[in-house]
Amino acid sequence: MKWFVLVTLAAVFSAQASPDMCFTRAGHDYGIDPLLLTAISIKESRLRMNAINGSNRNLTEDVCGMQVNSSHYPALRKFDITRERLLKEPCTCIYTGAWVLAHIFRSYGKNWDSVGMYNTGPSTRLIVQRRAYATDIKNIYRVLLARQMIYAKTVDIDSKNKAENTVVKTAMISDKK
Repeated sequence: MKWFVLVTLAAVFSAQASPDMCFTRAGHDYGIDPLLLTAISIKESRLRMNAINGSNRNLTEDVCGMQVNSSHYPALRKFDITRERLLKEPCTCIYTGAWVLAHIFRSYGKNWDSVGMYNTGPSTRLIVQRRAYATDIKNIYRVLLARQMIYAKTVDIDSKNKAENTVVKTAMISDKK
């Protein structure tokens, strides 16, 4: 069922949606905070949806804004998700990254170590790199959360000020009559 959601929504939103909307939708559909997905994309590619890293030690490559590893290509091929689509369709890329992270969470739990596995995989040999990656993601995530809270307060204040100004202007207009 999740695959159907991945393929359908990626196809619908790829051509017309902004990446920000895709992070929100993918996060909602996979039960992952969209800001966490955004943090991963910032770390992985600086949000560059056409990013390619072909210099992995294990001779795999990572593509798109979520740096989806080529080891996932066989599973993705079953759903007509190709390297080319990952690079050309931002929502397909974001949904695929969310799908990868959701599988990790199901296997290893929702924790920062699992977030680190998005980059390193579950190998115990890579625990130092995994924890360093998770720390980087956690720091980016915290900044994004803080920015969101500040923005929300600013919008609330602006809305409140606009409402008060409307009341004052209305009162002033009423007084002129």
